[in-house]
Amino acid sequence: MIRPLAASVILALMTACDSSAAPADAKRLADELTGDAKDSAAANPVCKLFSAKEASVYAGRKVQAGSNAAGGRGCQWDTGSDDAGRVMVQVVRLQDANPPSGAAGFRGLPALGKDAYVVDDLGWTVGAPQGKEFVIVVVDGPNANANTAIALMKETLKRRQ
Repeated sequence: MIRPLAASVILALMTACDSSAAPADAKRLADELTGDAKDSAAANPVCKLFSAKEASVYAGRKVQAGSNAAGGRGCQWDTGSDDAGRVMVQVVRLQDANPPSGAAGFRGLPALGKDAYVVDDLGWTVGAPQGKEFVIVVVDGPNANANTAIALMKETLKRRQ
């Protein structure tokens, strides 16, 4: 069953990227699907929320300029090495929010809205609703803790208004 489905997806992509559609169109489609285009981070509104210098304060380590993350729905500032140090902001539709309520240490943050939370899960993570969207921030590094992640969320929500 999976093979016919995979074949259908490939056929649909091939049809969408027919020979009259230049390779640039195929690249643009791939970039939209993955959110990983080198130049697209500059156009990503989430990447415009924080400079590398500002994000570094939250991580506690110098991080690089933001790059696309979460399929283009987010931005990540990281050290560029294996050193712990990362800040990520992601925005999803409200109905797509999936708070990890079963994770150890999960706690609600009603002051930030219905279903807002904080949890230490591969970095300190905070999620909160904003209008019809749900914002998720992650902080990892020497400065990472619940308070830092909550401060990042508050600043993110403020800058997105």
